[in-house]
Amino acid sequence: MKAAEGAGRTVEEAIRDALRVLGVKRDEVDLLVLDEGSRGVLGLGSREARVRLTLLSAEGDADEFAAGTTAGDAADAADGDPIATARSVTSSLLGAMGFRGAVNGRDDGGVVLVSITGSELAPLIGRHGQTLEALELLVNLMVARRVGHRVPVVVDAERYRERRREALQALAQRTADRVRRSGTPAALEAMSASERRMIHTALAEDPAVTTQSEGEGPDRHIVVLPRTAAAAPGPEDDTEDLEEPAAPSPQG
Repeated sequence: MKAAEGAGRTVEEAIRDALRVLGVKRDEVDLLVLDEGSRGVLGLGSREARVRLTLLSAEGDADEFAAGTTAGDAADAADGDPIATARSVTSSLLGAMGFRGAVNGRDDGGVVLVSITGSELAPLIGRHGQTLEALELLVNLMVARRVGHRVPVVVDAERYRERRREALQALAQRTADRVRRSGTPAALEAMSASERRMIHTALAEDPAVTTQSEGEGPDRHIVVLPRTAAAAPGPEDDTEDLEEPAAPSPQG
């Protein structure tokens, strides 16, 4: 079994349900939030959260899917235009997922930035952008297959990534101010590797505080601490966040 769906009162419960079915750990799967669920009103109209987990080892199957869907957009890939290909791939996936929206693309220093605008796109973004990240992964696989080489593609919907970047930068500064005043380390909520990189970058030049990552898998988070109290990074500290190639966020 390469994929499984799970259900529960919350997304986290649904994830645990699907993990039990697959018999694997959280860091061995890719997450797609199908429905964030709802508590309803006074118990009425409530529905369970639903997720789909896919084994990371099954990514090759996604690549095969990419190869099998090239016929409709062969013209885009024929001249190796990564922007046109990324737009075409994203539009096709949106239609298959039941979403409607305008898709635009542009080059930003070798990175293709794809922006989606439209109504009712919140489910496409998902909790903490998890569904959008899953879409971005598939778009990258399909674009690379069609143009014949890897092209980094960043997919955004309704400026979510831009707004999230701004919110994380503000959070980083507020936390740094608190740590400077109190002299006590402060832990942030668990975040994805790309979001942790944003925090690291935002505080990299701060003379009074530093950052390091702690925890494993979905619990991995950043701790902001005074530079005088900072320990030398260990094998489980910042390596994962800083060595992964950072995906630029859309500007403006």
